[in-house]
Order: sequence, then C-alpha cells, then structure tokens
Amino acid sequence: MENQSTIRKWMQGIPYEVAFWRSYYANRKRRRQLMEWSQYGRECSLDGFDLAAFVSTCPSPEPLLLDVGCAMSYAFGNIVGGRPQKVLYIDPLAPFYNRILRRYRIDRPEITFGMVEYLSATNAGVTADFIHIRNALDHCADPMEGILQALACLRTGGVLYLNHFDNEALREAYRGFHQYNITEEDGKLLIWDRHLRKTWVDDTVAPFASVKTTVTPQGRIVAVITKTADVPLSVVDPAATAHRLGRLTIEIADWHHSLPHALRYQWLRLFCTAGHRIVRRLPFWMQRRLKWLFGRFM
Repeated sequence: MENQSTIRKWMQGIPYEVAFWRSYYANRKRRRQLMEWSQYGRECSLDGFDLAAFVSTCPSPEPLLLDVGCAMSYAFGNIVGGRPQKVLYIDPLAPFYNRILRRYRIDRPEITFGMVEYLSATNAGVTADFIHIRNALDHCADPMEGILQALACLRTGGVLYLNHFDNEALREAYRGFHQYNITEEDGKLLIWDRHLRKTWVDDTVAPFASVKTTVTPQGRIVAVITKTADVPLSVVDPAATAHRLGRLTIEIADWHHSLPHALRYQWLRLFCTAGHRIVRRLPFWMQRRLKWLFGRFM
C-alpha cells in the first residue's frame, strides 16, 4: 500500500464504506433488522469450524479472539460453549464507526483501530488464539500481507479463520474497496485481481502454517489456517511494519494536502451519502445496475 495508486484507491473507498453503514444505522427499521441479524450476545457458529471445541483446548483459561475488519455488522458471536469470550473488534475505519455507534446510541462494543496489513504494528504485543476475518480480507490493500500479519499475531497452534464471498470484486465491478478476489481451486486458496495476478496462499504459508479450504453450499469460501511454527522476521518484522505504517500516515496526509484530492474526497463523501439513502429505496435489480455503473465511474 505504499504507492500512490493503491493509496488513492483505498482512500476513495472510505466514503462509500462509511456511507453504507451510516445509511443502515440511520434508518430505524434497517437498524432493527441489523440488530436481529447480528450475532453479538449469541452463540458463535462458524461454517466449517467448531470454535467451541477449539476454545476448550486453548492453553489460556481466557482465550483472546480477534474479529479483524469487523465493520459494523457484529457478525461474530461472542458466546462460545455457553460462555462469553474476550473478543477484540478491529477495523481501520474504527474512528468513523465509533462515531456512528455514539450518534445512534448503539449498545455494542467500540471498535479498536487496526489494519490487517499492519496488524503486527497496530496491535503490537497482542498474541491471539483465534482471528476471524469475514468479508474483509478482499477489501484490504494487500490480502496476502494481511494473512501473513495475522499469522504473526497468533500463537503457535492458533487459527486464522477466513470466510468470504467467492470472487466478490469481480461481481462488484472492482468498486470501492473491492479490488481482490478470493476463491478456491483444486482445494487450494487463491487470491487474484483484475490484472489476473495470482497468489496461492497454501504455497506461501507452507513453512509455518497449514491451510484447509472448503466451499459452503451457499458458495462461500472458507479457509482454516492453522499456525504450525513462528513466522520468520524475514517474512513479518513488526519494527519494519511500524516503519511502513508511519510512511503510510505521511502519504495519506500528503494526499489530503492536495486541494484536488481533498475536494474529490469530499465530493465522494456527499455523493455516497446521498446515493446510499436513495439506492436503498430502489428495486434490487436496479441497485445492481447502479453498482455496476458506479464501479465504472470509480
């Protein structure tokens, strides 16, 4: 994420994502539906993985579970085996989301700032037992780096659990944060982009993790990645990661310091806010068409 093109794409995706969640929480009916769908306060159920059995074998009496890239859905249940668990909700847009929680007085845990591509720096000193990433890895600037960073933050024997729509960026016309596809081929986990650049996850992590990838009956891609050894510093170095994060901060400040970029960002913010409120009133087929057009515009 250290080049201007990638930063620009990521920055331009923020207004869309924030407007999406604001439009949900601003509408009482949709907010009620979201709260009914939310798994917070409920027994956690995951496709293709028995979390209760895993937690029962953890060496710590209070395992640490991370929900990375959580956004505002609270789709990860915090009750496991009938007991409340320590869950840390992490997202790079935490400041935006926490303002929405406070504005609408939502009784949910606040979200901690963190970026999966820089997790060893933003969550330095944290050693997790289990990391859950759902519909988020394909939104980040470098999914493979995100997987490596997450593995670096796990204890040996810990599990990174991924659950994503199949090839979502392709369906979303590479709009907003949707720049990478996640899929399964021949039982292996594959990440690819619009330029057909491919990364085979199993091969990349083989020295320090095992991968089991399945496809649910609903077509979702589920990968259970178990850490088997320490991630070498040559692969993930927390100090170097912190340095990259510092450079990123300056690059983002420089981006906003440009008047054309700042004006474009504010225009996108207004456009997305108004657009989401209007689009939610339209038939689904028309929403899909508008998403495609928006992807072309972006």
